[in-house]
Amino acid sequence: MEVAPYQKLLSKTHIFIGVVLSLLVFIMMSYLLRPFTFSQDPLIAQAQACFTAIPITAVFWFAYHMFMLVLVDQRKRTKESK
Repeated sequence: MEVAPYQKLLSKTHIFIGVVLSLLVFIMMSYLLRPFTFSQDPLIAQAQACFTAIPITAVFWFAYHMFMLVLVDQRKRTKESK
């Protein structure tokens, strides 16, 4: 299988930073979303907040990687043009 050019842009460091930032976003969103749940039970409210934080974290994960791909590619092109 051939490797696409965009797959060579991100290093393992970029991916590690993305994982750490995504975990922090998940923790923050699951804490912030707790008051907006429908349950009075704290355990159920936390579970609902965690389930709601999953798609928000996935969107952040994709946005981070799209941003990093564009940024690294832009830096690479400006370095090549000089």
